[in-house]
Amino acid sequence: MKMKKVKKAFTLVELLVVIAIIAILAAIIAPNAFKAIEKSKVATAESDYRAIKTATLNFYSDTGRWVPTTDGTNKDSGLVTDITTTYPGWNGPYLEKWPTKNPWGGTYTIVNSPSDTVSLSISNVPKNAAERIDLDLDGVKNPGEGTVEYSTSGGTYTVTIKISQ
Repeated sequence: MKMKKVKKAFTLVELLVVIAIIAILAAIIAPNAFKAIEKSKVATAESDYRAIKTATLNFYSDTGRWVPTTDGTNKDSGLVTDITTTYPGWNGPYLEKWPTKNPWGGTYTIVNSPSDTVSLSISNVPKNAAERIDLDLDGVKNPGEGTVEYSTSGGTYTVTIKISQ
């Protein structure tokens, strides 16, 4: 008498059940993971703002003048690079290094207006992140009320935060 070998394998139904369970778990976990990533980006931008603000105020304390506006050639505005020739009293560096990009791939720019209002502009920010920064730093979610303003251009926002008024 011959015995037949029985092959053990998963059935199609069992495989579909496993795939369905994995899909349900992914649908539950993925949104929370993306929210956590966005929250960390907002926290990083706020931390960078606070560091740049402190450095800017220390610069002003040492030199008696506000930092110059940054542009494509002078990104750190004297907060990292020694500029004692044009700003006597400079006692920096005030930052270890200038952040090359913000968490969304945009830039940080210091804007020094003629009225001695110094602001930090953060470019390429998504709307929900701009609103969150506004709410965290102002306590209000309306641009123009308080120290944070944001404006749109091409689907992303530029957040402008006042350092001095």
